[in-house]
Amino acid sequence: MNGQTLNTNPANRSLQGVVALKLKRIATVTNGIVGDIDDWSKVRSKLVFKDQYLEGLYKLGRFDHILVIFGFHRKRKVLMRVHPMHDSTRPLVGVFATRSPRRPNRMGLTRARLISVRGNVVTVEGLDAYDGSPVYDIKPPVDEIDY
Repeated sequence: MNGQTLNTNPANRSLQGVVALKLKRIATVTNGIVGDIDDWSKVRSKLVFKDQYLEGLYKLGRFDHILVIFGFHRKRKVLMRVHPMHDSTRPLVGVFATRSPRRPNRMGLTRARLISVRGNVVTVEGLDAYDGSPVYDIKPPVDEIDY
């Protein structure tokens, strides 16, 4: 079967031959934030990269912003409807219409201002991730790529 494993679970028949995605932590967020705050825009965070990914940071400093894909590592109940911005005076909307962390896959994506790249530490501003959050990937935004 071309080296693929047959998925025999009837609930997943449409996924036959698909390999499960396993994310690797490439860095960890350090910022001292352990609880909800109202304004993340001025929060400075350090993304501390594992040594094996250091070479991948080459020339990252040329950008003004980066997209950070991270995990909501604190266990939270998944909700399909939430109040935007954790504000109960706002009407309920679907979780996919918000930036709520109460998502099925507990993944976050934020465009953060790039402050510096020094060794294995990337400093950003405006990342809405708690201290200790796993970082799975970073990349420059399309509108800043000039090569």
